[in-house]
Order: sequence, then structure tokens, then C-alpha cells
Amino acid sequence: MANEISLCMIVKNEEKDIPRCLESVKDLVDEMIIVDTGSSDKTVEIAKKYGAKVYYFEWCDDFSAARNESLKYATKDWILIMDADDEFFSEDKEKFKKLIKNLDDNILYCFETLSYIGIEKNINININLNPRLFKNNYGYHYEGEIHNQLANTNSLVRAKQESIRIYHYGYVNTNIIGKNKRKRNMSILKKLIKKEPENKFHYFNLGHEYYCLYEKEKALECYYKAYKGFTPYLGYSPKLLERIILTNYDLKCFDKALEFINIGLDYYPDFTDLYYIRGIIYNEQNKPTLAIKSFKKCIQIAETPAFLKSIYGTEGFRSLDELSRIYMNLKDYDTAYKYCIETIKSKPDYLLPLYNIAHILKEKNTPIGEFKNKIEGFFTDFPREYPFIADIFYNEGYYKTALEYIEKFEEKKELPQELIFFKAKCLVRAGRVDECIKIDSISEDSLFYLQFSMYKVICFIITDKCDLALLTLNQFNDSNLSDYDRKKLQVYKQLVNLFANRQTFILCEDENEKYYTAFIFEIYEILLINKKFDKFEKALSLLNLISDKSVLTQLGKLYYKYGYIDMAKKEIIRSIKMFEVMDVEGLDILKIS
Repeated sequence: MANEISLCMIVKNEEKDIPRCLESVKDLVDEMIIVDTGSSDKTVEIAKKYGAKVYYFEWCDDFSAARNESLKYATKDWILIMDADDEFFSEDKEKFKKLIKNLDDNILYCFETLSYIGIEKNINININLNPRLFKNNYGYHYEGEIHNQLANTNSLVRAKQESIRIYHYGYVNTNIIGKNKRKRNMSILKKLIKKEPENKFHYFNLGHEYYCLYEKEKALECYYKAYKGFTPYLGYSPKLLERIILTNYDLKCFDKALEFINIGLDYYPDFTDLYYIRGIIYNEQNKPTLAIKSFKKCIQIAETPAFLKSIYGTEGFRSLDELSRIYMNLKDYDTAYKYCIETIKSKPDYLLPLYNIAHILKEKNTPIGEFKNKIEGFFTDFPREYPFIADIFYNEGYYKTALEYIEKFEEKKELPQELIFFKAKCLVRAGRVDECIKIDSISEDSLFYLQFSMYKVICFIITDKCDLALLTLNQFNDSNLSDYDRKKLQVYKQLVNLFANRQTFILCEDENEKYYTAFIFEIYEILLINKKFDKFEKALSLLNLISDKSVLTQLGKLYYKYGYIDMAKKEIIRSIKMFEVMDVEGLDILKIS
């Protein structure tokens, strides 16, 4: 007979996350114990709807005190620990049900916690091994005001890892900002350091808070304090080394990062993350042979020990993906293609390698029919996936093909605002400017409205309707726009001034300002694609309105992209003579015979 389970949680203002958590676990537990530490939203109301027993605890800047309070009320055989921003992985529920039929009192069961970083449901995931399931009334309690640790002073128990996963959303941007977690955590940690200045775990945790606030120098200072007198057997020791390495990497201190990678691999030879970071560093240092060796080592290790897991996927799809990118840069397309396929096999829902596959097919001059069949072969859910396919073809400059897929999607479903905008991007680049002009379904409060209007301005320029272009621009008030949109609008105003034979004005005298350059070159690309050479020549005068010295190199690259090799070389040589600006891609263009 299966053991009965008490879910124990502490919560505060979790109305956004708690429904997902309780929904994911309601069929796995026999009671829900929730201790609220001062919610002012609907958290308690939601918890009670799920049948939870709710208790109240006055917050005292001590997570362990609150955790221990929740344990007091548990009445079942075993306790499952979760947070409101956790979600039990649905595919592992059967494993859990099987596990609880044969539990050992003297084992503390640890599950993998997969924490999303930045945005939800992305591949930026940190992995931790956390104690989640333990015998009730068996001497367990929590210690430590923050980043609390589960302890047992009454019974001799051992930890065991189970291949059961729990997703954690506490580090997604909206939660970090909305709950002001960093400020709260740092306040507690600084008090603890004053009280226990020799406790290195506090410095480790404080370093992490600084790291997440992008204060990397302060983070490194804390990590080095935690590292002093380093011992490799502490639970956080591997992660401390990894944080030191990553922080040095972020600060471009590559030699120091490599030094600590060597230290880490001496202690933990199967630490896949360290080989992976080494590969990333070697790649940035333009040492592809060493980078390839590092990523292949990750794949060779394959099964990273659970206590060393941190960066999701280094032993599989991440390293395979990096290998495909390196071989793409080396123009070894056959090997790159092989690694793209292996990446997708390793993680079928990770489809970014399809962009590289599309580029390879283009480089190999694959006939469009075969090209489309190969790309479609990676998908099964039509028409839902047509927009993704459209984006792949758009990215390679197959604008008419991209439009085909958008229109296929449109036959079955109404286009949302972002896809109407995407369609406009395709239309203006496919030479169907009259159709772009006729689009009127993007609302003025849409995030896409200004850029969409700028595409209409280009269409009016192409069709010699400067009066309508000017009318389109005049609907916008600079003072109501973001700095980014204001700069874009200024570029288009000067474009219309050029074609209306009106006076133009300097846009920017800052050599490091790149936004104006990007906006101008998008205009150039659209004019070139549409073969409006006279208008392109006239629009070149926009370059006189900015001070970016890289413009001639960029112009050369643009000519090269569309097959105008001699003109490309001419502009790159001008860039060298006039501004002494050159890069590797420009040098490669000059080498073409």
C-alpha cells in the first residue's frame, strides 16, 4: 500500500503561481499544508479552493522558522516539499506514484529542480538537486534564515537522488521584479554575515545575489571570500567554482576562468559544465580545434553526476549545437548538418538548428521544392507550425516562400497582430508593396504599429507617393515615443525629406551610435531587394547624416550579400582608406577572385 503524503509549503502573495503548482500536484498528495506569511492578494483563497489547510505565521526574516512551522501541521506518513512557484513535471508523476509504494524511512529523497532563468519555458535552465521527500516525525527540521538546509539530528539518514523533476519559476524576470526578491535576500544575507562572518556559505549566496543584479565585480569578491580555504566535499562547492568561472568569463577574464576550470576538473573530472564553458571560451578566442575537443568531451561523458548538474543540456543538445555552429563558421557544411540533426534528435523541441540547416540547404543551391520538403519534414503540427517555417525561409531571404506559409496559415486561422506585421515585412521585401500599403488591420496601440507605418513609408517612396509618406509620418508625436522609436522616426523623416527635395538635418554626430545605422541599412536592403537602384542611390545621402565610421564596410557587405561583388570590394577599400575600418568578413570579400 502506498504511503500517504503531506504537501508542505510556505507562501506569500503567490496568486499568479500557486494555481499551477497545486494543479500539478493535487493528484499526488493526500493533504496540503500551506503556511501563509502575510499575503495581501488571493493566495489563501486559491489555496482553500484546492482543499488546502491554511495556517498563518508572522514573517520574521527566517525561512527555516516558516518551513518548520509548516512541518508541525503535517499528519501523513511522508512530507513533500514544494514552493508556490514550483511545478511538478507531469511526465514524472507515474515515477512518483511508483516510488511512494516502497519508501525507506532512512532515506531522504532528492529530486531535480529545473529553474527557468529570464523567461518562462526557455532553454536557459539551471539544475539543482534538492531534498523533496522525507519521513514525517523523524527528526527533520530546517536550519538557516535563508537558503535553508534540511537537517536531521535524531536519525542517521542518507540522501538518494530520484530521476523526478520539478520546474521552478522563481527566477523568471517577472517574479524577480514583482517580488523584489533580490533586495529581500541581500538584506537577510548581510545581517547573517555580520552575525557569522566566518560562514562562507553566506558569502556564496550573497555573491549569487550580486551576480543576478549584474554587479559582477561585487559577486566575484564574495565568491573569492567563499573560496578561501576551499574544500571540495561541501554541497555547494562545485557550484562555487562554476560561479567563479562564469563571473570571470562574463568579465572577459578568460585566463582566470580557464585557471579555475582546471582547478575544478582536478576535483571533479566529470563536471560537464566546465568542459562546456571551456569550449565557449576557446571558441571566443578563435581556437576552434580546442573548442571542438571540449564539446566532444561533454558528449563523451554523457551522464553527468547529479550533484554536478547545473547548466541544462551540456552533456547533450547544448554541446551538439555548439559543434554545429563551429563547423558552420568553418564552412564544413556536411559536418555542421550532421551535428544539427544530432542536436534535434537529442532535444526534439529545440528547433533553432533548423536555421542553420536552412542556410546549409541554401549554400548547396537546393531546389526550392526539395528545400521546402526537407524543412517541412521536421514538423507535424500544421497549420500551427507554418509561421515558424515562414520565419526560417524569411531568415534566408526567401521572402516569397515565407509569404506562402503565412498565407497557408491565414487560410485556416485569423492572423494575430504579430503575424500581420510579419506578413507586411515579407510583402515589402517580396516586391508586393501595393498589398503592404492596403493592410489596415494593425491597431494604433499595437507594439508593431510604428515599424509597420515605416514600411508603408518605404512603399510610398517606392511608388512615388511622397505626400502619403509625409502624411504617414505626421501622425506620430516624437514626445510620446521611446528613444529607440524616436530615432527610427527621425531616420524616416530625413528619408522623406530627401525624396521630397526638402532640407535634411544631421541625425547624429556620435561615432558609437549604431541605431541610426541599423535603421538606414534596413531601408537600403529593401530598396536593393526591390531593384530600385535610382532610389537606392538617392537614399545613400542618409549616410552623410550620421558619424558611424563602419558604414562603408557595412555597405560593402550589403552589396556582397546581393551579388554586387565589384561594388562590395570598392566600398570596403574606401572604408580602409577613409576610416581605417576593416573586419574579417570584409577581408574575406576582398580575397574573392
